[in-house]
Amino acid sequence: MGSLLAKLQTRIVRHAWFEWAVFAFYSLILLVKDSFGLFAVGLVGMGVVAMFGQRSWRLLPLDLVFAALLAVFPLLMLPSLMYNGGSLRYFDYPIRALLFVPLIIGLRSYAEPKVFEVFLFRGVSTGGLFAAVFSVSSLIFGPSERVGLPITNPIAFGQIAAILALVALAGLCSSPARLQKIYCGLGCLGAVVAVGASGSAGALLGLFFGALVQLFLLGGLGKKLMHRKIIIVLILAAGALLLPLAIFKYGQITSETAAFFAGKGMGTSQGQRLIAIKIALQSFFQHPVFGIGPGNGYQVIAEYCRANLCTDQFKGWTGMHNQYLDVLLTSGLVGLAGWLIFALGIARLFYTRHCAGVAPVISAAGLSVVVAMMICAFPQPLYNHNISVIAFFFTITLLWFLAYQAPINFPDNA
Repeated sequence: MGSLLAKLQTRIVRHAWFEWAVFAFYSLILLVKDSFGLFAVGLVGMGVVAMFGQRSWRLLPLDLVFAALLAVFPLLMLPSLMYNGGSLRYFDYPIRALLFVPLIIGLRSYAEPKVFEVFLFRGVSTGGLFAAVFSVSSLIFGPSERVGLPITNPIAFGQIAAILALVALAGLCSSPARLQKIYCGLGCLGAVVAVGASGSAGALLGLFFGALVQLFLLGGLGKKLMHRKIIIVLILAAGALLLPLAIFKYGQITSETAAFFAGKGMGTSQGQRLIAIKIALQSFFQHPVFGIGPGNGYQVIAEYCRANLCTDQFKGWTGMHNQYLDVLLTSGLVGLAGWLIFALGIARLFYTRHCAGVAPVISAAGLSVVVAMMICAFPQPLYNHNISVIAFFFTITLLWFLAYQAPINFPDNA
């Protein structure tokens, strides 16, 4: 068995299977339905081969800190589950964060950082261009259907497009070759087009704040002045592309918020979100410490609808359209503490790497993706769609590998 795994590892390295799988994962994620699952399984599978094919796991000290931070959120939901009861299915997506372990072991076993970085940037750039092609074709041939379907929900579509745009933007600043810079720039703008076409306000806000993070971190003095110019030009171009969506969302939010305060919020997108916020806060004040139990959010929705007239869509909600309120409702302050420790802790790790001058562009990209997803989580949930959960956790894992590379004397235990 050991010799078989050793031969398989040799082939994985020789033929760059890991790198090509990452390229395919990002290239096709917003073009071919369910393709992400196939390549995600392949990447995790190769990581598992590395785990069982070596005498010791290739993990660096901060990898263990990273893994511990990913585990904090599901662990701090357990007290609510034990106190209130609930559904173990609610833990499904948060626990998927721990795919970090086989992934990072696979990366440290198979991937040469400089080569891997090229595959990653080309993958996200290709994915951004393909996302734009899909979005434009959807608008032309299916104008009555929201962009994103049938690949995934439009919210998840926009969230992933925002990730592609931010990583491609970092690739533009990081890549030394002019053609590579141009390709990353086009990929970034293509992903921006997809964000706009999705109509996702959360993705729009996340992309905006994520780009600001890169502008702040990479727009310093000296040679970084070029980075500042590049990012500003792309932000202006992206702003022009996203301006129609921003204007539409502003009008929608103001009119539907006014309808909510007039008692006519049910049946409107923002009105129903505001009603859900009201319900969540009322329930939280009754159960502040542990909430009502993971996966029990549907109960307060059902209780509200028994006493009030609700649309069929609202009756079908199983949680809040706000990740923070959803955690607060179901797991209370303890669960919310887990969510914040996880998100802010990962952000801190990337920021520390950036300040240390180690892979500053990659570290800034990692921080920008975490910030973007934290912002996205305010108006729209992160853990409602498998595709966006996998894309987020895979992306921060791959960027962490590049931001925190093994020292030259890192032992070879293969």
